[in-house]
Amino acid sequence: MTAHTTIIVDWLGPYSQEEIEEKKELANGLYLVTGKLKYERSATIQYCGITEGAFFRRFRNHHKIHQIYKESEFWLGSIKYPSESSRHFLELAETLIIYFWQPELNTRKKLSTPNSITLISKWFKTNYQPRLRQHTLCKDLDDVLSWDGSLWRTGNLQVWSD
Repeated sequence: MTAHTTIIVDWLGPYSQEEIEEKKELANGLYLVTGKLKYERSATIQYCGITEGAFFRRFRNHHKIHQIYKESEFWLGSIKYPSESSRHFLELAETLIIYFWQPELNTRKKLSTPNSITLISKWFKTNYQPRLRQHTLCKDLDDVLSWDGSLWRTGNLQVWSD
């Protein structure tokens, strides 16, 4: 039996590509790109990826995101747990999201069964204020995704303010 990994990600967003260009300090994490492809009627999560560098550099010449035709927005995720968030943990979280969500523009990792993992997502506005309700475009991506190797467990966290 393989070890079960838990990863906690704080997501900030949504950002426009122009806003990310101005935030050069944002780096090293996961990202979700939402929007519409040609002939689509509604925006959805189109791509999930990772970078170990600055997000603005990653998006400048990205091989897929130029295909998002309208309403593109970016969500930037940083791993908060485990604290030594190496590329290994970025890859584990990315693989789980892609396998579960099946974003249209991701071609790899859609068929690879993820390792045994629980991913907890916490959502924040770009000013780091907690989102009390999930943003419309990410509402179908549950706050908790857990795969034990044979069963999925999913759900959303309730956010309470003082």
